[in-house]
Amino acid sequence: MPVRVALLVAALLLAGTATVRAQPYPAFPVPALECRDDVRLFQTLAGGNFDYCRSHLRYVPGALDCYQIVDRVCLVWLPGSADWTEARSTRARLPIRCPEGAEPPVCRRLDLQ
Repeated sequence: MPVRVALLVAALLLAGTATVRAQPYPAFPVPALECRDDVRLFQTLAGGNFDYCRSHLRYVPGALDCYQIVDRVCLVWLPGSADWTEARSTRARLPIRCPEGAEPPVCRRLDLQ
C-alpha cells in the first residue's frame, strides 16, 4: 500500500511540472485583410431571393414599410484557425418604398433592432 501511495505522489509531481498553462487569444480587433459593404439577401421558396424585406405581415406596395439591410463584411484571420473567415456586422437599415410585384419575406425582429 505505501508503494502505491509513493507512486501516485510521484506521478502527480511529474504531471504537475509538465503541464502547460493555457494561453488566451489576443484581444480583438483581429487583423483584417479587406472590408466591403454587402446588401443582405432574403430567401423565399416562392419568390426567390430579395435584397430587401418588409417589416409587417401585411404587404402594401408603395408603402414605406420595406428595408434594405447593408452589412459590413471583413475578411479576418482568427487565431487558432488555418483559414481566413468572413466577419459580418450590420452597418445600415435603409427604409425603402415596397415595390410592386411578389411579396418579399418579413424581416426578422433582430434585423430591425
